[in-house]
Amino acid sequence: MNTVNKYTWLGFSSILIWASLVAVVKLITEQVTPVSGIAMIYSFSALCILIFGSMPSLKEMPKEYLYGCGILFVSYEILFLISIALSHNHEQVLIIAMINYLWPPITILFSIFAKQLKFNNFVFVGFILAVIGLLLVVNPRILEIAQFIHVLEQNPKAYFFAFLGAILWPCYSVLTKKYAQGYNAVPLFFVLTAASLWILHFALNEPFIMPSLNLWLAIAVVGSLIGIAYSNWNQSLQFGNIQVLILATYFMPILSSLMSMLILGVIPSFAFWIGTALVTVGALICWKCTFANN
Repeated sequence: MNTVNKYTWLGFSSILIWASLVAVVKLITEQVTPVSGIAMIYSFSALCILIFGSMPSLKEMPKEYLYGCGILFVSYEILFLISIALSHNHEQVLIIAMINYLWPPITILFSIFAKQLKFNNFVFVGFILAVIGLLLVVNPRILEIAQFIHVLEQNPKAYFFAFLGAILWPCYSVLTKKYAQGYNAVPLFFVLTAASLWILHFALNEPFIMPSLNLWLAIAVVGSLIGIAYSNWNQSLQFGNIQVLILATYFMPILSSLMSMLILGVIPSFAFWIGTALVTVGALICWKCTFANN
């Protein structure tokens, strides 16, 4: 196996871990309080990233990247994970995940607005398809507005957090490309995410439920895998086949749905799968209709 293939497979392993993250986080936070559960997971993630990598030097980093992108990264991770923890049932977890996976087409739109990409007009067809797919996931009777509102009213906070996260991650991606100048502060961002979650846990006066030994083991494994996924992803982007890896990320809605179905024991409706496919196809069209603005 040559070096490129090796690092490309590392990238695929990261995608598989992220696809499983939604369901696994839900299972863990069902047994403890929401914010503390996520804080414990990300504490292990931060520790793992620091072990596999190192804390970056902050003096030379552009301040726009360090502060602006740092806030966006931490906010996204907290909002997305808390939205999962706040879901009332496993069916809502699937909807929240699909709201989150609007970020690929939104990233492309934001990149166009930032003049980082050139495009043709079919990119807007892709975006509309992705939105229609999401609407179909939320409400199979897509033309019934009252039913759509009824579904959202069942858990407005979780759905809003997921949607806000889907907006913040594209902002992070676009601004990182503009301001990072080759620096990587992700280890620091993970430490800040874990610290912020613990601060939020105490600020909310959330009770702390001591996990069992088996749950501690699960938290340690999941947190470490998240850290490994980010570490592997950075290597795969540098040394792997970047075109193949980016293409693979656009299939994450389908992969995440399959993993959630297996882990949570949920059987999604046919309309859900059609909506998931539209989100994926829409994102792929957006990707196909753009190219770098060099």
